[in-house]
Amino acid sequence: MQKEKRRLVVERKSQLKVSGGKINSNFKNKKVIAKRKVQIKTKEAYNAVMLEIDQLMKRGEANLSQAELKRLQIMAEAAEMYEDTHDPLPLPESLPEMIRMRMFQMQLNQAFTAKLLGVSDAKFSLILSGRQRPDIQFIKALHEKLKVDANLILQAL
Repeated sequence: MQKEKRRLVVERKSQLKVSGGKINSNFKNKKVIAKRKVQIKTKEAYNAVMLEIDQLMKRGEANLSQAELKRLQIMAEAAEMYEDTHDPLPLPESLPEMIRMRMFQMQLNQAFTAKLLGVSDAKFSLILSGRQRPDIQFIKALHEKLKVDANLILQAL
């Protein structure tokens, strides 16, 4: 019964993906892998998926089979896509907040980010704390290296 409800609220799409896997000696055949794409359409479906994710997480990763781990990954990706479209995080308003958010998204630490942007650790720390205004070279590097939208940077200044 519970599986039937899930099927009603979660639409599954099959998508074929060609990988460069095993190639026969005649180089004609490529391995084709089927990957399920799950798309959550409603809030009820999202809640059902989140409950199932919670149940699997409570069991612990070590206690899950490979099939359950794969299912958990698929459901987590679907939930993330639903959250991104229906309940996105608010955009940061200040430049230091934008930099911190981008560092988090790219999994960069402060020292590496300073080096990447071409500034000293001390100057980068001052900019992040709001005690120093960024110069044009820093803003240009921020846009080019961290891919921060130029319009957002201008609005924050």
